[in-house]
Amino acid sequence: MSELGQALREAREEKGLSLDDLQEETKIQKRYLSAIEKGDFKQLPGDFYLRAFIKSYAEAVGLDFSTFAQQYASEMPKTHRDTSADIHTLPPSGSEEVPAVRSGPVRSRRPGRSSPVRWSSFINKAITVVFILIVLVLVYILITGIMSHQGSQTGEKSQGAGSSVSFKGTSASSSGSSSSSSRANSTSSSSSDASSGQQTIKLDNTQGQISTYTLTGTTKFMVVVSSKTGLPAWFMAKDAKTNVQIQQGIVSNSGKKSFQFDASSVQSLSLRFGSVPNTSLKINGQSFNFPNNGTTQDIIINFSK
Repeated sequence: MSELGQALREAREEKGLSLDDLQEETKIQKRYLSAIEKGDFKQLPGDFYLRAFIKSYAEAVGLDFSTFAQQYASEMPKTHRDTSADIHTLPPSGSEEVPAVRSGPVRSRRPGRSSPVRWSSFINKAITVVFILIVLVLVYILITGIMSHQGSQTGEKSQGAGSSVSFKGTSASSSGSSSSSSRANSTSSSSSDASSGQQTIKLDNTQGQISTYTLTGTTKFMVVVSSKTGLPAWFMAKDAKTNVQIQQGIVSNSGKKSFQFDASSVQSLSLRFGSVPNTSLKINGQSFNFPNNGTTQDIIINFSK
């Protein structure tokens, strides 16, 4: 074994590398690396490639090639070619094929290493999109809350506690208020849903966006929710006593036209609306007038049979 080969081998072992590891790192065949360590330079395809292989070996195990070449100048192969030239050139035709050699330490490229980078970029973009959506939702909620608050204030000024809305059934008397009579006459085709006698929905109080009513003069409590303008209108109905949800959905011209359900067994019905200007509400076939124009409103109707 030559001193040059011995020095390279010791440097490799100090780095904890096997010949297989070095072959993967330098892309030089293992048999050539072994021949360099043994000083059996005849196994290599020529002085130029021998010098290039030694240079790649030395740099792969952390040695400075210039210093190393001067220290073992007597064993280094002589070549008239510029060692800084392209060392990827193959040997002359007819000689044994030799793998391309790269000057300087080479880091092996493992398949799929770019995949985590692509996934990381995709995840970052997804997080950005989600963040933007969250901001938009928060802005929408803020604007809706402000509009609802303004609408509630307007409703509180225009509606006094104790005011009432009367609806006439099949036996409506002519002595009722003119507004109640006109609404009852315009919807007389639906009067079969209400019992005989006078149906009355009385506004008890309004606090913020919550208005409480009392329904009397009927034994039925049929509710119909539809879109007044054709635009989407969201609502939810539940039993205010048990907190059990009765119905929920979105009505529009392009989707479900209306929701109808029987709340006769409910003592206190809680209705929440998300788009009051686009919502039409009927109680036993009679149109219900919302207390104000607020976008979001809560209506509680206590049913007194």
